[in-house]
Order: sequence, then structure tokens, then C-alpha cells
Amino acid sequence: MRLLFLCLLCLLPAQLAWARSGCATPLRVGFDNWPPYHYYQQDGERRRLHGFSVDYLNAVAARLGCRLVYVERPWKRVLQDLAQGRLDIAMEAYFYDDRARYAWFSTAYNPGRSALWVRKSDSYAELDLASWLARGYKLGVTKDYYYGAEIAGLLQRHREQVSEVNDAQNYRKLLLGRVDGFLGDILATPWGLKREGLAEGIVPHVMRVYETPTYFMLSKKTLSSDFVQRFNQAIEAVGKSDEHALIWRRYAPAR
Repeated sequence: MRLLFLCLLCLLPAQLAWARSGCATPLRVGFDNWPPYHYYQQDGERRRLHGFSVDYLNAVAARLGCRLVYVERPWKRVLQDLAQGRLDIAMEAYFYDDRARYAWFSTAYNPGRSALWVRKSDSYAELDLASWLARGYKLGVTKDYYYGAEIAGLLQRHREQVSEVNDAQNYRKLLLGRVDGFLGDILATPWGLKREGLAEGIVPHVMRVYETPTYFMLSKKTLSSDFVQRFNQAIEAVGKSDEHALIWRRYAPAR
């Protein structure tokens, strides 16, 4: 009996650490509607949450033995609740120093590629965005979207050629000739164009624009650094498995 008691005492710190990690209860995950990363879809009589980030996080959580509860919020509210500990995880986030004050950043799970989208009937020989803008072409960008330091500097230098609106407005302005191209996420843009019935007339240019990796953010108020380490190990395990390619193909545009 004494030996059993000592064994239980040895296990207690590990159990307490697991409880502090947040997996003794479901992890609260904040999200907004942004297909194909996280969005609701009607499956028969049920409304289910789908998306690249959702599927990836579910795969990570399965490896950790964690349950998840998804909570829909506007993105700014997600960040506020994460900082206050009312949420545990946010998905598809870019790294900012001010966010690192209240959140851990996971290992990157998405390269975060963006492309220059143009009319299918147009032909541009330029192979980089700087050269394209130097020719005087007009560019649409998404309001409040982060394009990385290098692209931000380029947009500032050519600010009189840049129009900042929402995604759907960019699509219409391109078709009307008010811009010559717009920057858009390689996964999200095809979904938006399809929703608007414009997928046939707008295509990505072959030039490489930029990559800005995206991460899961984990609240420092509710999750420990030990849990983040295990979380990152699970991300790496998903990334090395066949599941990563399956999830990507599920949401990538057909070629």
C-alpha cells in the first residue's frame, strides 16, 4: 500500500500539469467566418464547421487527446478574448510583437501564400510585383490585411496606384478595369470568386508575390509553455503524415 501511495504521488505532478494545460476541459477556439479556413456548411440537417485550419487543429487535438469547443466571434473580439483568457486558441494568425505579449505562437502550419490575381484575358510579362507596379498598373489590396513588411513598403511607395477595399469589391473593380490586378490569398480567393460567380474570368498570375506563414495563437493566461511544446510536437506530427496533404487537397483549388 505504501508503495502504491508513493507511485500515486509521483504521478500527481504530471496530472496537475495536464490539467493546467487546459485539456482537462475542452479548449475554447475562437473563429470568424473566412472560407476555406473556417466556415459553416450545411450537411443535411446539420450545420457543421469546416475549413483547412479547423481540420488541421482537429488533427492536432486528436493527437493530444484534447476536446475542442469552437466559438464564433468577430476577429478583433477573438484577439481580445484570447488576451483575457476567455478563449484558449485562435486560428490562422500572423505574428505580431504586440500579440506575443498575451499569446504563444505555435509552429507555423500554413505557408500563407498570396498571388496577384488578374483578368484571364490579360497578359503581363513582369515576373515580380515591384516591376509590375513600376509599369504604372493599378493594384487592389484587401483592407486591414497584412502583406508582410516588404510588400507593405512597396505599397507605400506606390500608394497612388493602390486601392484598399474588401475582397468582393476588388473582384468587381478588376472586371470593370478600375484596377489591373489585386492581391489575394491562394486558398481564400478561389472560394470568394466561386461564391461571386467570377471564377472563370479571374486567374492567378505566375509571379511569386510573397509568403507569410500563419500560426495558431494560444492564450498565455490559460495554457502553459509545456502544453505549447506538446502542441507543436503534434503539429509537426500532422505535417509529416499523409493527413497534411489530404487536408490541403481538400481545400486547395482544382488545377
